Amino acid sequence: MRRLSLKSLLALSLACVGASALPSCATNDSMMYVIGVYARQQGACSPQPEANAPLLAKGTIDIAFAREYRAALLIGNQLTERGSREQLRTETSRVVLKGAEVRLETLTGESLHKPFSSTATGFVDPSSGTDPSIAVMYATLIPASVLDTLDEGTLIANVRVFGETLGGQDVESSELAFPVEVCNGCLVAYPASARDLTADGGDYICKVATDAAGMATTQDTELPCNVGVDIQAPCTVCSGVSALCQNPKCNPAYTPGLVGCPTP
Repeated sequence: MRRLSLKSLLALSLACVGASALPSCATNDSMMYVIGVYARQQGACSPQPEANAPLLAKGTIDIAFAREYRAALLIGNQLTERGSREQLRTETSRVVLKGAEVRLETLTGESLHKPFSSTATGFVDPSSGTDPSIAVMYATLIPASVLDTLDEGTLIANVRVFGETLGGQDVESSELAFPVEVCNGCLVAYPASARDLTADGGDYICKVATDAAGMATTQDTELPCNVGVDIQAPCTVCSGVSALCQNPKCNPAYTPGLVGCPTP
């Protein structure tokens, strides 16, 4: 095992003391932290970096429609301002966000996949007084290559955000443990208003939305921010192309043990 000489240890100690304004030689999770995952809503898909922003308690990805789970992370920065116009000193506490480290686990803590990095970009300003500065950063918590290896059920995505200050110091956030449910068909809704009353038989058959020319369309339906992620979509979004959307009996999330599908 390689041992540090007394001279090397002294040099390392002096380097840490000299960087006391931002102690990169030690882990300090209070500098930058992940507040949570922004809860985007239909009609308001652009996240706002606000302290009282709505947060998701749990994420959901429907593998019938989505191929990755990409989250809008709210990031807090508690590094204090260092810039001063009077002293001609530039601001060095602004953080350039570079990405996130993600670990996927079962509810009992067993690893589901080797840790991976998710690239991202963005800035988070230094704090103002005692109030942290907040920014939004998108990060992929479950990429398509990993989703293909997962079973249905709830997992935990442990995510840390990392970046670099304008002063050249590496910064890493505290870890957020965020549950995500993986399902097949659970984000399709079958409202009474979408039932095709002209269809034969007693089964629920979803209407097929059409435009003025009679072509299938989804223009009369308000879509979620990302179909298959977090928010249910009405069956009319996909009833023209998917039996799963046409009939709840064809949806494994509504019909456990589904082995066949009745013909509408």
